[in-house]
Amino acid sequence: MPPPAAFDTTADALSTAAVIGVCGAEILGLAGYSIVPALLPQIMNAWSLSGTEGGWLAGINAGGYMLGVVPLVAATDRVSARSVYLGCAALSVISSFGLALSDAFAPALLFRALTGFGLAGMYMPGLRALTDGIAGARRARVAALYTSSFTVGTALSFLLGRAGILWGWRAAFMVAAVTGLAGLILAWTVLPRAAVRALPAKSFFPLRAVLQNRDAMILVAAYTATIWGAVGLRQWVVVFMGFCAGDPTRTDWSMLAVAALINLLGVPAGLWGNELAIRFGLRFTAILVFIATAIVTGLFGLAALLPFFMAALAALAVGLIAQGNFSNLTSGLLAVAEPHYAGATMALYSCIGFGGGFLGTVLFGFTLDRFGGTSQLGAWIAAFATSAFACLLGAAATASLSREVERKGF
Repeated sequence: MPPPAAFDTTADALSTAAVIGVCGAEILGLAGYSIVPALLPQIMNAWSLSGTEGGWLAGINAGGYMLGVVPLVAATDRVSARSVYLGCAALSVISSFGLALSDAFAPALLFRALTGFGLAGMYMPGLRALTDGIAGARRARVAALYTSSFTVGTALSFLLGRAGILWGWRAAFMVAAVTGLAGLILAWTVLPRAAVRALPAKSFFPLRAVLQNRDAMILVAAYTATIWGAVGLRQWVVVFMGFCAGDPTRTDWSMLAVAALINLLGVPAGLWGNELAIRFGLRFTAILVFIATAIVTGLFGLAALLPFFMAALAALAVGLIAQGNFSNLTSGLLAVAEPHYAGATMALYSCIGFGGGFLGTVLFGFTLDRFGGTSQLGAWIAAFATSAFACLLGAAATASLSREVERKGF
């Protein structure tokens, strides 16, 4: 059955209602994404996990994303992005049910990885479904709205941790599963039905053609640094705020609210970063954001010396700055990707980028362990320094971006 006429999203008639509908489906589908970091202190305490194990559990979703994103997003060069999205949205629902039923670290790790695998078939395929057939500033703004919706979804997922505080962490995952199911139904209704371009390359994943796109590879490196640079704050903030309050195993509403607000700040951060790139150029804007993020993230561990309220405000300020490159880099990639290899280019971009999120989260936890654990100030300073270093690498990579990016889309 075709979708309602209001959601006719062929390349020539991408309606505002359709964009909003797809963004809403994305938000609902992310219900289970942030529950592990939201309830990480509770889960680590219940299963007696180390910082490294906590890092694995929080970050393995990025590992699952890496595993799935290349074949799933590259498949959108051959099959409809709609079909890929819907199938993987169903997997995300299953992963939330599975986590609710897990009783040990190993099965939870498996289902957490499935969460990332499902996201791999939702995030970039959804973006491609929205942006195929449009160009220039409109494409950049649609991409910014969609990528910002990701941060809204992850923020609301943090708030679902409230259910974990009231009724236990299993209840939070059950609520996430039901919410994800609602997102699946909405996505079936509003996702565009578009023709699929024939791929001229013989291979399923034309890696050589993608690697030959120099600007795309620079943006891949920059995106990896962006996610790595923000992951310490986004994945570990609840534990850190507990440390600021005097007990890193504690989780309460104020800590979840801080985490949710940090993720919500990704919306204005992504939008202003994108608008600045349109006005002043992507290279200049991205380098500026990277350097600012390196400074504030590198110093953020010292926020534990402040009163809790001041530490929370510092976390929000850092979150706003650190997420300024999420949308503009993605818009830049859409501008420079070869149309016939857009799916493959986006797949590699996401795979390596989220790889930075996975490695960054695990390295953050490993650094905490190496420097004395979550109860030591020096450990937090060292851990946040790893995120700052990633941002400096991102600035160095972006400096070699060509002016061609501005000509094509900014």
